[in-house]
Amino acid sequence: MSAVVPEKRSDSSGAAPITHLPASLTELALTIGLDSELLDAARLAHKRPENILGLLLRDLTREEITVMEDRGCRASDWALVQVSQDFDCFRVRRTHFKGRCVLGRFTGDIEVMPGMTLPSGIYDCTLVQCQVANDCLLENVRFAANVIIEREAVLFDIGAITCSGNASFGCGQMLPLSCETGAREVPLWAEATVDGLALAVRDRSDSAGQAALRQAVAHYCQVLASPVSWIRRKSRVRHIQRVRDTYIGPGAVIDNALDLANACVLSSVDEPTVVSGGAAVTDAVLQWGVAVAGQAIIRHSLMLEHSAADEHASIEGSAIGPNTTIAKGEVTATLLGPFVGFHHQSLLIAAFWPEGRGNVAYGAKVGSNHTGRAPDQEIWPGEGTFFGLGCAIRFPTDLSESPYSTIGMGVSTLPQKVRFPFSLITIPAESLSDQDHVIPRAYNELIPAWGLYNNAYGLVRNELKFASRDRARRHVIDYKILRPNIMRLVLDSYMRLRGVKSVKAAYLETDIDGIGKNFVREEVRLTAIEVYGQALTRYALRLLLAQKEGRLTIPGSSEIAQDLADCFLPGSTFEERMRKLIEIEKRNAQLVQDSKQHDDERGARIIPGYQFAHTLAGEDLVVKSAWERVARTSERIAALGIR
Repeated sequence: MSAVVPEKRSDSSGAAPITHLPASLTELALTIGLDSELLDAARLAHKRPENILGLLLRDLTREEITVMEDRGCRASDWALVQVSQDFDCFRVRRTHFKGRCVLGRFTGDIEVMPGMTLPSGIYDCTLVQCQVANDCLLENVRFAANVIIEREAVLFDIGAITCSGNASFGCGQMLPLSCETGAREVPLWAEATVDGLALAVRDRSDSAGQAALRQAVAHYCQVLASPVSWIRRKSRVRHIQRVRDTYIGPGAVIDNALDLANACVLSSVDEPTVVSGGAAVTDAVLQWGVAVAGQAIIRHSLMLEHSAADEHASIEGSAIGPNTTIAKGEVTATLLGPFVGFHHQSLLIAAFWPEGRGNVAYGAKVGSNHTGRAPDQEIWPGEGTFFGLGCAIRFPTDLSESPYSTIGMGVSTLPQKVRFPFSLITIPAESLSDQDHVIPRAYNELIPAWGLYNNAYGLVRNELKFASRDRARRHVIDYKILRPNIMRLVLDSYMRLRGVKSVKAAYLETDIDGIGKNFVREEVRLTAIEVYGQALTRYALRLLLAQKEGRLTIPGSSEIAQDLADCFLPGSTFEERMRKLIEIEKRNAQLVQDSKQHDDERGARIIPGYQFAHTLAGEDLVVKSAWERVARTSERIAALGIR
């Protein structure tokens, strides 16, 4: 996530306003439980356990009892059944009541599923210690015990929905994020964010902060301990065999799920969470807008807002970030950030990847965390890392300082730390002749800055994709790729590439720090220096333009921009620098267009009629966006009187 402090914002969903990101574990601990609908519900259940719904109640009349018994109802003790003032006894049929039960009024019809309505009421059910609010529909609920059902909720065709009497709804358990053996475990609370979890995983040396965090979550669970399960207003629970110790938030849809146990399903009417299609969710928290379907299995995990699991996905001991979908593959002991594409049969284990925005392609095996001694190894991918088809990544691996890098198809990597942004790690296409005896056979080729010139199209597409697909309301996600923290890594890489002591045909880690278990060719080094330098120049000139317009808001960026501009364009005037910016923007837009045209030309040579089945570069929205940036930049500079 971005290190920039977001402005305070809120929305109509009831989400807590975002004020700032926690700076320390102690500060994070102080936020746990604030503005929590889960704790508010728990406090209400403890405050007035006999009438949690707050209805104006009365006893049943003898006439109402007679009518209900005539329609197949029975009770262990009718004196324990209380109803709202305008209760309609004709709307309750063939139902067995045991213990204290509360019934609201039932009038009119209610939508069971889109386009289908049925009369509200209670039909063919067994209710034990349950409270049912106004205008609900309960039909064919074979056993319900210790459940609060709020207004306009639907329970239809359910085997058993119960509460053990001390439910934690999945909270309080320890998630083994980034290390399967638990060395970086984090206690789970329902409203957790990627930033908070990342802080807890990363900062293990802060023993006082870790203790404060665990104490805060323990207090959270103590307050939460619930004697009832919850079905909140306008939620729909249909065709499921078992629901146990579960909180189901407003507007949620549970439809044809296999199992829902010890779970929290946060939801709102305008951000409904959906569990359907034979999915099983146990010991887990699902946040607002999550979708779980396609027989996916979620265990001991957290699905953050607007994430999804589908097509037999298996997620265990993990936290899945906003706007990320896991399909078909397996994720274990991982903290995964936003916008990760994971749509194939692949493996991701013990990854610390809070920045996300990457891709795990078909057959990628990012899971070599077992040394034969213990499964205690980890991987730290960088933001935007692309794991190619069938690659095999050996642990431990650290790519956190190599954002937007690509692991090529079929590449097998050794344990290593790589520190070059926008790189490609690939199988060597050409031998090094007399250098072959120097380069270990297991080493791959590293091409720093590759993504900036050979995949410029992909970078522009990513920015557009992130902006258009972001539905998160409780996370601030910066869509810009060339941001201060990434450009600092680019500058550091540029300096290390320039700092070689002697020129060679190929370089190893001993020659250039950050290469890892790879090698870099001399011609590749020279190209990377040029490309990194141009990226830094472009970034600096953008900042100088924004400063001139009075729109520069990032602290310290003015000095950085001036230093970079003086380094790469010494002695030039502001006007000359702005003209240079237009030139660089045009060159970058041309790179975007050329990369798309290359695909078009290659496809046309190989596939008959390719040009009629694909959008060509001239009409491509990503290419158009790159040229529109050129036009906008030119207009901004012209507005300053520079021609």
